[in-house]
Amino acid sequence: MKLDLCIDSKPLDIEIDDVVAELLAVRLGLPGDTNHQQALARYLSEKGAPWMLDEEHMRRRILRRLILDIADPALVIRHLMAEE
Repeated sequence: MKLDLCIDSKPLDIEIDDVVAELLAVRLGLPGDTNHQQALARYLSEKGAPWMLDEEHMRRRILRRLILDIADPALVIRHLMAEE
């Protein structure tokens, strides 16, 4: 999933795997049957602030945030069980 973030009025394009996007949507309690692209972009834009250094640093910072948000084993198991 491609996301267009806006951190401190600076654009940042990132791409995340669909499974990671779904796990983050579950973590945020978003409904399962809608497109979450805008909601995820807004959430990550807010969590990524403030802008520091360059785009590559910001991409790594966003990816670290994603890992922290979805690293809950119970969340992963719940997501996998829902697909069965």
